Amino acid sequence: MDETIVSRSWPPASDPPRTRPGLRFRAAWWLSGLVVVLTVAAAAAGLWSDGLYSGPAALVARFRGNDLATLVAGMPILLVALAGSVKGSTRADLVWVGMLAYSIYNYAYYVYDPAFNDLFLLHVAIVALSATSLGLALTELCVAVRARKAMRWVGGLLLLLAAAMVGMYSVSLIRQAATGELPGDVLPLPSAQVHLGMALDLTMVAPPMALAGLLLLRSAWGYALGIATCVYIGVYQLNFLAARYFVAEAGVPGVAHADPLDLMIPVLLLAALLALAVHPRRPRQRLR
Repeated sequence: MDETIVSRSWPPASDPPRTRPGLRFRAAWWLSGLVVVLTVAAAAAGLWSDGLYSGPAALVARFRGNDLATLVAGMPILLVALAGSVKGSTRADLVWVGMLAYSIYNYAYYVYDPAFNDLFLLHVAIVALSATSLGLALTELCVAVRARKAMRWVGGLLLLLAAAMVGMYSVSLIRQAATGELPGDVLPLPSAQVHLGMALDLTMVAPPMALAGLLLLRSAWGYALGIATCVYIGVYQLNFLAARYFVAEAGVPGVAHADPLDLMIPVLLLAALLALAVHPRRPRQRLR
């Protein structure tokens, strides 16, 4: 992609001219379109096929809640962002990248679930294609840099959320090591699923949040990663809200249909996203 590369000084003195996206970026668009098609098929099958998922009622309900949120929120957002990226929107580029990360994280729960189901290969394909598309997009991702004032408080928020997650999980895991008491979850899921959730959060959620928070202090990459991370984690919170509702509807004891505190993280991330993304249009800049 023949574009002027942004200098190491931040913010850059001037914006480079806009040019045609390269082959890798266009390939990422096509792969992302395939991700949308496969994901809609998988989520629809999971939502309307009663016997697809096996295990305790809470686990089955959790997967079906994920499928609903994926259909009504996840894929529409990805499709709109993809269309915006094709039309040349810098902000859409970053939302698109965030939604690809969401797709990887979301379907990692299905792929790494110990129980097999009839859609296992389809779930694997969604994760693999999303990861490939994300990798291709990142090689040519471009941004328009925003003022540092908003970037600083958003960076602090992401660092705080990452630290809170790591601290909360560390307390549970240290207690488990000392007493043998297994960590629990807001939803009464099997221990293997609690383990999987903690593993994914500590490897795929906390590190990107912390890295985005640090880079937001002085980097165009921080701006890009900040928007993508807010989108990725914020949209997945909708999956959690839907999962909680489905688990409560399944009659699992002790689970309410909703908790106002569950809205705190998505609201904070939405505010952070708006602070970063709402700015005058500028030409794309190649990240360095």
